[in-house]
Amino acid sequence: MILVALTIIACVFYSLATGHVVSRLFDKEGPSHKKTLMLSTIAILAHMALILNSVFTEFGQDLSFVNVSLLICWLIVVSVTTVSLRYPATLLLPVVYGFAAILLIASLFLPHHIILTSVDIKLGLLTHISLSFIAYCVLIIATLYAIQFYFINRRLKQKDLSIVTSHLPPLMVVEKQLHHLVLMGSLLLSVALVSGFAFLDSMLAKGFLHKTVLSIISWLLFIAVAWGHKYRGWRGKSSVITTIVAAFILTLAYFGSRFVQEVVLGRF
Repeated sequence: MILVALTIIACVFYSLATGHVVSRLFDKEGPSHKKTLMLSTIAILAHMALILNSVFTEFGQDLSFVNVSLLICWLIVVSVTTVSLRYPATLLLPVVYGFAAILLIASLFLPHHIILTSVDIKLGLLTHISLSFIAYCVLIIATLYAIQFYFINRRLKQKDLSIVTSHLPPLMVVEKQLHHLVLMGSLLLSVALVSGFAFLDSMLAKGFLHKTVLSIISWLLFIAVAWGHKYRGWRGKSSVITTIVAAFILTLAYFGSRFVQEVVLGRF
């Protein structure tokens, strides 16, 4: 029951935070930072408590697809919320809060399973996993910035005056943050891949080869976006689409097979 209660609490407060931000999205003064932070903080704390109670059980560590997804979602929510305290991220907040609420509700109906009764953590494996998760979070946030950039740019081209008087950040600021995040995420993903080849013997094994190939393809696309912006002046729709495609491929690499096995086929 405690897991259900924590899920509902987090979902409700994520939804309230989403509703508040969306309702004042095009207001000159924008949403109340104090109210948004208060609602999101309650949701984040409940979300964190849910993860702790879901992963660490009396039977072992439940690292199912659902719990790993909830953990990464929590990391992204915390990151975007923290960024919003210093940089404009009005359009990103309802996206991440809304997605978190949907994922939390879905977690009530998706299968969980205890898959580890003991944990044998090696430094190389821990380094690879940590770098991979951090790189993924950074690149997903970059993708959210890409969507925000596309939205603002399109409204400006349509000569929508409401975008000028809204609380949304300037287009050039969003573009600068987008490419900074892509560059930082690409570097982290580079180190994650190198650490995988250096410390793990399974990177090219049959069961993991597709993950490695998809990760490298995604890495090449992100590198292309970062290099093209810096040296070729690439910007606009092509960079946005490439960033979104790269993020989708990286998501398939990280979670595609586990989603199919655990959620679709029910195999653990």
